Amino acid sequence: MKDRNADVVVVGGGIVGCSTAYYLAKRGVSVVVCEKGDVGLEQSSRNWGFVRQQGRDEAELPLMMACNRIWQSLEAELEADLEWIQGGNIALAYNHERLGFLEQWLPIAKEHGLETSLLSAQQLRKLVPAAKSNLLGAMFTSSDGQAEPQKVCPAFQRAAKTKGARFMTGCAVERIEIQNGSVSGVYTEHGYIRTSTVVCAAGAWSTRLMRPLGVRLPSLWIKGSVARVAPVRTLTPAGVWGRTAFRQRSDGRLYMALGVEGEHDLMIDSLRFFPAYIPVYLHNRKELKLKLGRVLIDDLFGRYDDFSRHRALDPQPSRKEIEQAVRYMQAEYEGLKSMTIERMWAGYMDCTPDMLPVIDALTRPRGLVLATGFSGHGFGMGPIVGKMVSEIILDAKPSLDLNALRFSRFKEGIKTRSTQVV
Repeated sequence: MKDRNADVVVVGGGIVGCSTAYYLAKRGVSVVVCEKGDVGLEQSSRNWGFVRQQGRDEAELPLMMACNRIWQSLEAELEADLEWIQGGNIALAYNHERLGFLEQWLPIAKEHGLETSLLSAQQLRKLVPAAKSNLLGAMFTSSDGQAEPQKVCPAFQRAAKTKGARFMTGCAVERIEIQNGSVSGVYTEHGYIRTSTVVCAAGAWSTRLMRPLGVRLPSLWIKGSVARVAPVRTLTPAGVWGRTAFRQRSDGRLYMALGVEGEHDLMIDSLRFFPAYIPVYLHNRKELKLKLGRVLIDDLFGRYDDFSRHRALDPQPSRKEIEQAVRYMQAEYEGLKSMTIERMWAGYMDCTPDMLPVIDALTRPRGLVLATGFSGHGFGMGPIVGKMVSEIILDAKPSLDLNALRFSRFKEGIKTRSTQVV
C-alpha cells in the first residue's frame, strides 16, 4: 500500500464493513478496509440469507424498513446478481399460544406502516401448498425478501472499489492508536495507516479489538449451524421461520437451520459478562446450549488475541441439529421424504445482552465508530447500516434515529424489553 493515509479505516470486511466503504467512497471519502481474511468469510456469508422486517425489535424496525427499500434496487445499484427474491416472510404457529404471541407484534407493524397479517391454516396452505395440517397458522409480511449471502459482500467490495475505496485483505489490524483522546491511526500486520476515524465492523472480534482502548463492549459468540439441501419440490418463495427456518433458491435448493436453537462455546468473556446475560439466558435456556471445550482452552492460552491467527472463524457444524431440522421439515411438509444434504457449515454470531446492535460514534476516544453486535440480524440490515455510518461520519447525525442503539446503554444499565418475536 503506497499511500499510508486514509480519511477512514474500516476494520472488518463483512457486509457492514463493505457497505460502509461503499457509501463513504460514494461521497468522495478516502477509505481503507482492513480484513484479516477475505471479504465476507465469516458470518456475512454463513447466515440464512433472510432480509426480513417481520418480527424485528421495535428499535430495529425503522432501520430495516428503510433497508428493505435499498434491497429492492440494490442489484441495479451494485450491478450484480444478488439472487434477490421479494417473496415475503412467514413465521409459523403450531398452537394457539404461539399464534397469540405472533399477534402481539401486529400493533408494532401497524404503528410503523408495515403491512403484516395473521394467516389461518387455510390461507397458509395457499402460500405454501405443501404445508401439512399440523400447522395452525402464521404471520406473513409480503414485502420481505431473501438474497444470497456469498454474493453480497463481494458485490459491495467491487462497487466500493470503483468509487475509490481500497481493500487490504489478509491484513489484520493489531491495534488502534490513540493520541490525546482521539484516533490517530491503526497498526496492521502490514504496517501503519494514519487516519482520524476508525469504524469497528469486526463482528465477533469487536470486543477483543476494543478492550485495549478501555472500551467495554459486551458481546458473546453464539454458534449457529446451517445446511444446504439438494433441489426439492417448490415450497414457497418466502423465507419461513418455524421449528426449522428455511429459504428456497430459484434452483430448488433449500438453505435451512433449526429456527431457534444456538450453541455458546464458553470463553473468558462468558464469565466477564455473565451478569448482563442472565436475563437472555433464562429466557432462552431451552434453546441455548452451553458448551465447555476447546474454545475455552484456546482462549485461556491467548490464541484468539492474535487476530492474524484466525483468518476465518470456521466452527464445526452440529450434525445433530441439522438432522433434527430435516425431521421437522419432513413432518411439516409433503413431498420431502427424501432430502439430501449437500453441505453443512456453522458460524459465530456476535450477540449483545439485549440482542440489539451498537451503531454509534464514541466520544472517548473521539473518531471511533462502532457498527457491531448484530446478534444474528446483521445481513439484512447491512446496507442501511453502512449508509448510517457514512452519515454519522460525514453529517455528524444520521438521518434515522439510532438512540436505542447507542453504546452508552450498557453502562447506563438499561434493560431493554425485547419486542422481537422470531
